[in-house]
Amino acid sequence: MTAARQPSTPPAPSAPTTGPAMLPPALAAEIRQLHPDQHEAATHQGNLAVLAGPGAGKTRTLVAHVGYLLATTSRHCGVAAITYTEAAANETTARLHALGLRPGRRLSSTTVHAFCLHHILRPYGRLIGDPLPEDLTIPDTAACTTLWDTAAYHCGLDIDRRNRPTLQVLRRLLAANEPTADYPAEYPRTVRAYEQLLRQHHALDFEAMTIRALTLLRRSRTAREQLVARFPYLVVDEYQDLGPVLHALVETVLNAGAHITAVGDPDQVMYAYQGASPRYLKQLSKRPDFHTVPLKVNYRSGSDLVAAGHAVLGEDRGYQAAPDRDDVGAVTILDAQGDFEAHAARTVEVLHDRLAAGTPPEDIAVLYRSQGPLLTALTTALNAADIPFDTEKQRRRPSGPLADLIAACTARRLAGPLPGRARTGSAIPRRIGAGVAPARSLRELAATWHRQLKLAGLTTPETTSRTLARRMAALLDAPDRETPAHPAATFLTALWNTLGGTPLAQSSPDQRDRATGEATADIGELTMAELAGGQIPGHIALTTYHSAKGREFDIVILPGLIEGLVPFYYPGKQPTGEAVAEARRAFYVALTRARNEAVLIEGDHYTMPANQWYAARVRPSRRSRFVDEVAIHLQRPPN
Repeated sequence: MTAARQPSTPPAPSAPTTGPAMLPPALAAEIRQLHPDQHEAATHQGNLAVLAGPGAGKTRTLVAHVGYLLATTSRHCGVAAITYTEAAANETTARLHALGLRPGRRLSSTTVHAFCLHHILRPYGRLIGDPLPEDLTIPDTAACTTLWDTAAYHCGLDIDRRNRPTLQVLRRLLAANEPTADYPAEYPRTVRAYEQLLRQHHALDFEAMTIRALTLLRRSRTAREQLVARFPYLVVDEYQDLGPVLHALVETVLNAGAHITAVGDPDQVMYAYQGASPRYLKQLSKRPDFHTVPLKVNYRSGSDLVAAGHAVLGEDRGYQAAPDRDDVGAVTILDAQGDFEAHAARTVEVLHDRLAAGTPPEDIAVLYRSQGPLLTALTTALNAADIPFDTEKQRRRPSGPLADLIAACTARRLAGPLPGRARTGSAIPRRIGAGVAPARSLRELAATWHRQLKLAGLTTPETTSRTLARRMAALLDAPDRETPAHPAATFLTALWNTLGGTPLAQSSPDQRDRATGEATADIGELTMAELAGGQIPGHIALTTYHSAKGREFDIVILPGLIEGLVPFYYPGKQPTGEAVAEARRAFYVALTRARNEAVLIEGDHYTMPANQWYAARVRPSRRSRFVDEVAIHLQRPPN
């Protein structure tokens, strides 16, 4: 069974056509091929809210919109395309290049934290007497934890990691000037003490990047005017996951005259525990100065899967499967006769069947709510059945700017010299495997490398992007290239030496880069695909609902669907409305990852593990309310 892809031929003659003659031919062709709703969003030049359902071609539309803005506005005006991950930012740039655009400094495609650091704090901090220190460091998680514990101790708050999410949410509310009167006094004191400790240590964590950027823009009219003059267009992806600080920053720039494009899906909020809320995207979509475009055609899933998503949401959003899709997809409900081990056994049974039918392992995902006994049972059963699996928790590749550069270079090495052959009828550059971003050009990689060297203070007059690109080409374009499943150790050693990895890691202000230097000495049997940030070839994906966001698979298997686990709540207590809504959104995200089939494995009891208060005990229950909703809507009895 093959999932329907977005059509590569132009839509019906009634679809709007592209007018401006200055569009690069590839971009003009791409815009002509968009669905009318996508076309409307891509070619709009004012404030815009794009409400994109699952599989609606959001990224394709966003890239076309950024390309259209770059091609139809003054060459002195720029576009800031802001994303949540460096991989997503790099993919935007790679797709724009494939569409014939070379915007250079006119485009800032980066994460929100990098945008705040490089385009607000560094250039404008002096305007309010708050420049960044020369010896600035970006602390890692361990360093931040130490500072939080120190702040809590001095403010009379228990040193307990369970307090930290509350402190983080409060920190954002305080910065955005939102109500905080319900918090005990020691909590805001701890937040302020933590902020002071960061300054004393000349440190800037990721949250401080956005908080200080917001403070700066609010205090300096000159900073606002200069930022808007350089980037009159801000395109913000995954807007539903913005918290109060980032939304306040966007509103500040909007009020200063910038045009805002907010792209997202209010039903796919995954960071509510950090203060994210769908209300911010909804507020923009209802403003009279915003044009709102819903994207309702799902190019990923069959009509039964789309209907199952509506059932989980509890209302029909009007989403439809692609009209040229031949099959309706499948929603299979299975009953696990037993505890977690029975759910794991059912999962293995389904995997054996689907693999035997010819589905590649990397096109199958087993998704679970959170770590715990179910994950333990799943990993035990998969190992016993000799089914290889890939889980982010087992990944040995570190994170951070230097690690991202290594991943991008690895993807480029696997792809071969560019331009490569794109998928038929698509401007998307080649991917090498599941989860691996499209390959980037040597020029882009060299520019990223040069920026890293500059931040580390290692550039010389002879160090230019052009000379760095030549050095990269000698390695990345060498013959006899590796396969995605090939061990990465030899290539990583060569790349590390080419990049001058050791001094680069040791001199970087980002402590994650220093950890990357330590990690390169012990990568074990890491494959090239893993080093490139992707999934191990020949392995199924085993990951959480949360980590599956943004990915898609032919088959998605969801075990452990028991009331009390999904949604989670303690025995004898009923979950709050907000807790159910948050669990519903997470389950909706997991379900809508499926292209061809979603397998829901239900049960009627599970064993609660022992803890310091209770012995292990069986909790009788029933299948999850979300399975009830899907089954009733689709009239699917359990098998």
